[in-house]
Amino acid sequence: MDFPLWLWAIPAGSFAVLEGLAIANKRRGDTASELIRRAAGIKPARPWRPLGIAAITGFCAWLANHLIGG
Repeated sequence: MDFPLWLWAIPAGSFAVLEGLAIANKRRGDTASELIRRAAGIKPARPWRPLGIAAITGFCAWLANHLIGG
């Protein structure tokens, strides 16, 4: 049984609502990119910053390959 494509609307819609609210409220630190930067140690700089950058880079490379190559 294949996964129904329309079910992807639930996580995509949830992300869109949460990110939209975070952008609209103008508070610092609650958008997805700001949370990822903080967790990866990029901003503010933390000792694990090189590992965080490597993890984000690796994930982006994997995701691009996954989306293009299947």
